[in-house]
Amino acid sequence: MITSSKKILCNLVLLAGVATLSFTTGIAQDYPREPDRPGSGKVRWEESLTPDGWTMVTNEDGATLGYSKNSRLQLIQVDGYAFKDLNRNNLLDQFEDWRVDFETRAASIVEEIPIEQMMGMKMNPFGIGGVNAYALDEDMMNALDMGYRQSRAPGATASGRVKASWNNMVQEYIEGLDNIVCIPAVWIADPRSGDVSEWPSNVAMAATFDPEVGAEYGRLMSEEWRAMGISMQVATQMDLATEPRWRRIPGTFGEDPALSMDMARAVINGWQSTYDEDGNDLGWGEHSVNNQMKHFPGDGAGEAGRESHTRDGAYNVFPGGQFWTHVLPFVACMGLPGKTETVTAAMTNFSVGIEANGRPVGGERVATSYSKYKINNVLRGMYGWDGYILTDFGIITGKNYGVEDLTPAECMLAILEAGCDAYGGEGRNPQESVNLAMEAYELGVAKLGEAGMNEIMKKSTERMLRTHFNIGIVDNPYLSLEIAETVPNNEEHNARGYQAILKSIVMLKNSGSIIHRVSAGAGKPAVYIPMVYSAATAGRGARPASANPAFNLETAGAYFNVITDALAGTLTGPADDEGNPTLSPNDIIRASAAEIARCDFALVRITSPQNGNPTYMGYGGITSEGEKYTYRPISLQYRPYTANSEFVRRESIGGDMIEVIEELFYDADGEVKTLEKENRSYFGETAIVTNESDLDFVLNTASAADRVIVALDVSNPMVFAEFESEVDAIVVGFGGGRSSHLPDKAFLDIISGQVEPSGLLPLQMPANMETVEAQFEDVPRDMECHVDSDGNTYDFAFGLDWSGVIKDDRTAKYDVPPIVGEPPE
Repeated sequence: MITSSKKILCNLVLLAGVATLSFTTGIAQDYPREPDRPGSGKVRWEESLTPDGWTMVTNEDGATLGYSKNSRLQLIQVDGYAFKDLNRNNLLDQFEDWRVDFETRAASIVEEIPIEQMMGMKMNPFGIGGVNAYALDEDMMNALDMGYRQSRAPGATASGRVKASWNNMVQEYIEGLDNIVCIPAVWIADPRSGDVSEWPSNVAMAATFDPEVGAEYGRLMSEEWRAMGISMQVATQMDLATEPRWRRIPGTFGEDPALSMDMARAVINGWQSTYDEDGNDLGWGEHSVNNQMKHFPGDGAGEAGRESHTRDGAYNVFPGGQFWTHVLPFVACMGLPGKTETVTAAMTNFSVGIEANGRPVGGERVATSYSKYKINNVLRGMYGWDGYILTDFGIITGKNYGVEDLTPAECMLAILEAGCDAYGGEGRNPQESVNLAMEAYELGVAKLGEAGMNEIMKKSTERMLRTHFNIGIVDNPYLSLEIAETVPNNEEHNARGYQAILKSIVMLKNSGSIIHRVSAGAGKPAVYIPMVYSAATAGRGARPASANPAFNLETAGAYFNVITDALAGTLTGPADDEGNPTLSPNDIIRASAAEIARCDFALVRITSPQNGNPTYMGYGGITSEGEKYTYRPISLQYRPYTANSEFVRRESIGGDMIEVIEELFYDADGEVKTLEKENRSYFGETAIVTNESDLDFVLNTASAADRVIVALDVSNPMVFAEFESEVDAIVVGFGGGRSSHLPDKAFLDIISGQVEPSGLLPLQMPANMETVEAQFEDVPRDMECHVDSDGNTYDFAFGLDWSGVIKDDRTAKYDVPPIVGEPPE
């Protein structure tokens, strides 16, 4: 099948592409080479002006080049082919020869780059300058002057045409700089929504238990990204979700190592390779997007589920001794089945790893970006992986766990010494940031010698530049405005994404086969969809109280004859700023008992329990404001949960090392300073859950209707015992794109019997909070699972179809004891 985007690309002669061909014969090994006189001899290239104003150079059976005649960049001819003179010396250098492999080109070009500009290249700010289709602003030009070459892609609100125009202006500006070798800019992004087609979230994709779904997602999404000029994804996330309370589970492929390994490998292989119209893997090419596997070495074992973006979640703990199990998905992606062979980039986690005995992993009580053991010893040494590593964002000044005593310049040096290559989130002020980085360089020269520090700089820059050369950006960084406008978020890709979403929905309960194949010619069922009350919110994004049906009535009306509630003509809630009454829960007029009784079933939609525990930045349990921080449990149930069972730790495994001063009373001048681990136990504390009303909503509906179906948007495992026995059917969605909510239509296609459910649980669902407390943060699938009123256990790989419990090739492959990782020999 030829996708619409591929048809466009073929028609436009692969404007944004590069042919990665092997010219192993006839290439002189001595560089630089003297060029031919342009147009002399057998000419194997031609150029033409594109409709977008840049010049395309087509080499016979070779690379397609792109440049602007408005810049200072010139072409040179060697062996009849055209090449870009990137360093303006009128010679063919090895890094300019597109016939040479990308690794060699990257290693060669670093010799052309001054140290200060290398430091500019290591900056990776969230965004600099405004985006428009007409001109670059001063902030962007200053950053480019300083050597910045990896920046955040424009947001989803910018049109494809604007993104392409802006990219082309940036690349033309770089070509006009005469004080630095011409290295085009690369745009990077986290997983996107709004300007790309919609697919399941990672954990939803895992619920399909089908790696081919992930592979198709990577193949199609990479076309969309490259059409917009985005060639580096700050993903794929592959942390093992072994701690059920951790809030970043939606970005994972679940808790099972084998399933996560297969899904991550398939997704990254799809992103990185380019495919022809018959689906053949061509290796690196015009659709290829470099991926950062994250968050090495795995961040899913956060103690008590706390997350490492804030100080309260600084520690990953390994009470089950399974540090190496968490590394498995990353290792899997070092051996891809396709022609790109290995994942090219990685992002580190923020966390400090602590073993069961309280000792830090590798003997270093520091965040991973500072850990020589985790990066240089484990990743680069034991596994032999030599890809590009970007730290997670804010590691120098905000999340510098374990190195709080270092200056920012010392932090920068420590990161490079540990084996990382660039600074995530740093560089918002180019001159100030590069000056600081040069201070780090001078510290490195004093510590390691100039040769030693220069070797670190060159190697780290080489790793980064491989991700420019491998995708062809150096040869052609320009974009077609038409492709940028028509390929992203196209109808065909959205249709494929929707099919994947349907495959991700899991049916957990179906008493009496209330959900079944729709009969031909059957009329619409009558369904009661009650209104959901949403209280007013304050602060940023404040909104008034509201009440709406749980599903869009127009969408639901295509499947059912819908009965819903009404609102009172006069509102009785508190007055707003203008003195007008607002909506209160009592203003909802529920459907009558007679109306509900005439319905085939009631349909409600809720979200898994959401925690509202405050987080903090600071140190040792003291916030940045100098106040003592109270650690609270994270709850997976709706009703109030106080952590006072025998399974709650009285002493945390992780904790900051706090300096304690003991005075020596027998010596008036004496005192002893010791370090004492902070205790982060939350024993006796109560969780803050913000949506307990969801449970009331279900139970109240169940008391009013004979039969109830619950649609659940799930972001974490949850305790089903609070309501499961009161309802007849439960269907679960794990989100689409960057949202935890699925489109209404997807749930309704399943519930109405239009589509048979086929999803399986990628996560265990706990029987209660006691088993959540008893399980080990680092161990997969070690909870007691909920058993429902039909006798089914909500364990990993469980799911129902119309016939009952699913048993197929997927469950045979994955519903086996989980793999346990071991250190490499």
